[in-house]
Amino acid sequence: MGLFSRSKKVEETPFEEKNVLKADQIFYDSVESSEDSYLTFLADKIKNGQPIILNLETLDIDQANKTIAFLSGIVYALSGDIVNIKEHVFMFAGKDVYDDGSMEDFLKGIVE
Repeated sequence: MGLFSRSKKVEETPFEEKNVLKADQIFYDSVESSEDSYLTFLADKIKNGQPIILNLETLDIDQANKTIAFLSGIVYALSGDIVNIKEHVFMFAGKDVYDDGSMEDFLKGIVE
């Protein structure tokens, strides 16, 4: 077989993208710090379409307010939504998390 000889084409199988429900992509965390690097980490998750649920119980009132204010700005810029799941527990997400309908079903079972 030479350098320019013809070879049989191998039929490529198309890449199949699995549909992952938005409710299965939720990032859960109990926030222990309101450091800027951690808040930007959370903001990047929201910007990339991943909903986050945060438990803010361990933060003092100033840290909790800083966290909520910063993430609220990110959510507002993305035309998203903030859901108060229960006292000190919030979900922050962009508008696209409701596209597949799984998030509504998930929230029905946990929102007080």
